Amino acid sequence: MDALARGLAILECLSRAHHPIGNRMISDAVGLAPSTVSRLTHTLCVLGYIRPTGTGRAYELTPKSLTLGYPVLAGLSLRERARPHLEALSQRTGETAALAIRDGLYITFVAVVQGTNLVSVRLAVGGRLRMQVSAAGIALVAAQPEKERRMLAGRLRADLTRRGESTDHFDAALEACIQDGFALVRNSWREGVGGVAVPISFQDETAALTIPIATGSVTEQQMRGTLAELMKLEASAF
Repeated sequence: MDALARGLAILECLSRAHHPIGNRMISDAVGLAPSTVSRLTHTLCVLGYIRPTGTGRAYELTPKSLTLGYPVLAGLSLRERARPHLEALSQRTGETAALAIRDGLYITFVAVVQGTNLVSVRLAVGGRLRMQVSAAGIALVAAQPEKERRMLAGRLRADLTRRGESTDHFDAALEACIQDGFALVRNSWREGVGGVAVPISFQDETAALTIPIATGSVTEQQMRGTLAELMKLEASAF
């Protein structure tokens, strides 16, 4: 069982990296000995889920790894129900609109409609962000029942502290979301990028509608006004 858990941890590590990384970086990220990581990456290469790049000292995921995720996406009734709402948001704003679900302490985008604006932020299905720094993640925390929300928020604060990051922005954004019904972040996970999100529920599933924006082109007032109101309107019609 330990070997399975370790192999999955390596796949998750490579998924989060978004670029090829070597055994040493993987070892540091997952907390395993370099010799153990070396054996596991070799096995994953033989199985076809990862492959070496360049000099062979770094690895990346292969298309075969997608077979682990696409059946899940295909079975999400929530995804299909959200599609018209994402298209409506993108058409009315020119921005990218996406549906995000919780994935541990991360959010994963499971449906995306790309924006038509020249400066719209591009997202990819399967992309992941930390919950604390994403509007969708904060909206998903706020949507939890109070007891679960306190427990999850505590885990997210502990993760921020472990990374040497302040919890102030997360706490303020979460409190505002609980009060206003939408989450808003600016320049929290990447300079120049922000987002607005609202939680939605369907058949006991919880997700978030979210619009990422370029903070240099969209003001905070526009996010709190036009974008937030449009998103709450779509969420109410869900």
